[in-house]
Formats: sequence, structure tokens, C-alpha cells
Amino acid sequence: MNRNLIKQIRNEWRENMWLCIELLIVSVAVWALSLDLFSTLSLKFKEKGYDITNVYKMNLRYVDQSSPEFVALKNEDYANDIRALLARLRRSPYVELVGLSNNSIPYNYNYSGTQLRLKGFPDSIRFQGNLRTGSPEMVRILRLKSPEGYTAEQLEKILRKNEILISDGPGNNISGNEKLKITDSKSLVGHYGHFGYEEGTRRIGGLIAPMKRSDYETPGNVIYVPIDEKNDDHIFWAHEIAVLVKPDMGKKFEDEFYSSPDMRRLRNVYLTELVDMKNVRALCQRSQDSEMRLWVAGVIFLLLIIFLGLLGTFWFRIRQRTGEIALRKTCGATSSDVFRRIVSEGLLLLLFISIPALIADGLLTHYLMREYSLSMTDYQFSWIPAGIAYLIAMALMVIMIIIGVWFPARQAMKIEPAIALKDE
Repeated sequence: MNRNLIKQIRNEWRENMWLCIELLIVSVAVWALSLDLFSTLSLKFKEKGYDITNVYKMNLRYVDQSSPEFVALKNEDYANDIRALLARLRRSPYVELVGLSNNSIPYNYNYSGTQLRLKGFPDSIRFQGNLRTGSPEMVRILRLKSPEGYTAEQLEKILRKNEILISDGPGNNISGNEKLKITDSKSLVGHYGHFGYEEGTRRIGGLIAPMKRSDYETPGNVIYVPIDEKNDDHIFWAHEIAVLVKPDMGKKFEDEFYSSPDMRRLRNVYLTELVDMKNVRALCQRSQDSEMRLWVAGVIFLLLIIFLGLLGTFWFRIRQRTGEIALRKTCGATSSDVFRRIVSEGLLLLLFISIPALIADGLLTHYLMREYSLSMTDYQFSWIPAGIAYLIAMALMVIMIIIGVWFPARQAMKIEPAIALKDE
């Protein structure tokens, strides 16, 4: 049967050539849609680099000088009042950890990109990343990950030595290394660097995983700088406070916070806008989730149009072969035999174009990787997602062919052989 089927396909090569061209174009289109949808959705499930479970945030504010409640204070008084409020929060029976933050809490679209200029290399090496500043406790509050296998407690000890942490992101965030060819961050650990906005150098003490700003973004490179709460200058860097509450104690902590004025304010310093980070995430993701649902619906709509186009092609093709179907049934073939033969013919044609489709998809993937090699989305266009998208596209094509053949074939097989042959 397979030999006869191949012989029939060869004899009808003109008609099959145009169908193969259509299948090739459709398969590449389905691959492109699958790749884009897979790359976008896969971002949401990639490692974030942190955990916001049981984490609350609040803003650190100061009473304006024009307010009648303003009290004239020195800078050290402000710093001491901030420490006092932190101590009150830490004494709460519902709280595990409290830390100061400046851009270290996720779901914040502020980039704050900066460059760390490395010392000890013959050339000028610069590591670029998102500057995140916070108390050493922030490592444990957000449960930051370490590619070196360090625990959060070990990372916290590194920060307490006033050393910094950098992420193990891609090498394209390391510039000035054309001669040294440094491609990862691990080789930078132990070296000293400095920022353009401060004097002195800081030692790179370890690595942390790249961190996302939101679920639908790629993990970005990070430079984590500690805030020393004992240092009066450092303490004014912060404008947020993060609190890790004990499991199932969030509601009780909220009640305690709002019912205790002493916990919220001390002279000119006050805390406001207490919010669970899961609510911050939901608010941050609302528009992106809506856009994602709209995009998924659009992709499904496009796939439906492609399917209807294939259905029309196979419908016209099978209608032209009604006499052949009737003749086969007259010769003893069952409806199942005829259906399997028609489906096998479509799948065999799909197999013929699978290699050209793979080549076309590979060329497009190479182009996308080259075009986006310097962007934050470069890893989406790599060979692994492209290969997965190719398999998804082929699977969808198989489903489309089977369903596309089933409807017209079922209608053709309902016609009595004598009537079909008479029309022929």
C-alpha cells in the first residue's frame, strides 16, 4: 500500500508540488507563532532569582518642614529614629526579618543601571548591571539564590563585610575585555572594583543569580551593594523597608502595624503604605497578564485561520477525487481504509517538506539570534526554543491535516459509489 501511495504521489507531482509549497509556508508560519508564544510564556516560568512569599514592603517617609508637626532634628537624630523604628518592627512576635531597601525589592521597573570598573586586570574591565542596595538581611528576606551553592546566611555574611555581590549573567554585560575574553562573572570574584559615583574600591565577595523585575522579563544582571545600618550616611540611601513575616502571620502583623502608632512613626520619620508583595506583584502584572491573554487569543485566532485555509485546500482536493474514493469502495475498501490512505498521503507530503521547513526555521533562528544578540531578550531566540517550536509546529500540522482531511473525506464517503461514478 505504501509503495502504491508513493507511486500515486509521484504521478500527481504537479498538484502535490503546490500543496507541498503551501504546507511549507504554513509550517514556517506556525513555527514562528509557536516560537514567539513559547518564548514569551516560558519567561514567566523561568527562575526569578528571589522568593516574595510572606514578604511585606512599606515606604520610609519624612515629615515636611512646612508641616506643623515637624521637629527640628540633626541628621544623626534622623538616623537614630530610623534605627529605632527598625528595632520596633523586629520586636514584633509576627516578624522574622526586617531590612532597608533601595531598588532591591522586585516588581519595580526602575532599572538603575550602573557599571562596576574592575581593578587588577591589564585592561579596563567593566561589569554592567542593575544596582540594588539593601541591608544584608535582604538576602534572607528575598531568599536570593547563589550559583555557587552558598546559603542565604553565607551571602549575608559576605555583605556584612561590606563586600558586594554580582550576578552570574551573560558575558555580554562584561565590556572592555576584548583581549582577555572574559565570558562569565565567576572569574571576577575576589577582585576589587569601584563605581563612578563613590571613592574607594569594593571587593566582589560572591555571585547571586540574575533577578527579574517582573515575571515577563528576562533575568537581568545585578550588582548588590550592602547598606550598613550603623553608618549614618548609608542609612539615608534607603526609601523602603522590607519585612519577612512568619508563616500565616501576615494578617496579624498588618493589624498590629495599623493599631500601633509607635510602630509607624517616630518624630519626623514615619512608615506608610504597608502592602503584601503578592499584591504588589498582582498590580504590577495586571497589564502584562492582560496583554498576554490578548496575544494568546490572537495566536489562536491566526492558527484557526491557517487551519481553515488548509481545510479548504483538502476539501477541494478530496472533492476532485470523489470518483477515486467511490472506485476504491467498489473494489472492497472500507471507509477506514480510504480515510487512512488519504491521511497517510497528507502526512507523507508533510514529511517531504519537514527538512526544507527545518532549514528555513534554522536560517530564521540564526537571523534572530544575530539581530537580538545585544538585547535583553537574546536568549529567547536560541536553538533550544527554536527546536521545541519546530516540534510543536510539526505536531500542530499533523493535527491540522488529520482534522482537515476528516471533514471532507467523511462527506465524500457518504456518497454512494454508483452516484459518484455516474457523475464522473
